[in-house]
Amino acid sequence: MEKNPIHEFIERLPFFQEFSDDEKAKLVNTFRIFEKYKEGESGSALFVVLTGSIRITKSTLAPVQEPEEVTIAELKAGSIFGEISLISNRPRNSNALADSPQVVVMKITTEIIEKFNLRIQKKFQAQLILTLVQRLDDMNSKFIKLKSTIQKD
Repeated sequence: MEKNPIHEFIERLPFFQEFSDDEKAKLVNTFRIFEKYKEGESGSALFVVLTGSIRITKSTLAPVQEPEEVTIAELKAGSIFGEISLISNRPRNSNALADSPQVVVMKITTEIIEKFNLRIQKKFQAQLILTLVQRLDDMNSKFIKLKSTIQKD
């Protein structure tokens, strides 16, 4: 039996490496075209970029100026985003914008995860923790680099 192209794609993503073929097959129906979400919106879903790219921005507010959008990440196929809102059920803490035409994502909600057995739920939890740890390490590295640049000036 020939596999769905979406299934074949997610088989190559590190996030789903620990998932069985049956578990991956259950996730295939969660894909959709992505446009954007805004900082402050409610949401309890994470997204996996399948095709295209996503730009993650954060609004900054200078004391006297208009808010400015600062790009904090550019995500390509295989990246995930939205995990903070999924885990915390808090409003989005950044903006996400499709940065190319026809961005296809998997949208994984709390409800979808809760339908899976505990073994799959634990795999999601473990992968989300690994993702958050990596992002924290990246943020710390960027902060140290920025701080050393500022101290040189």
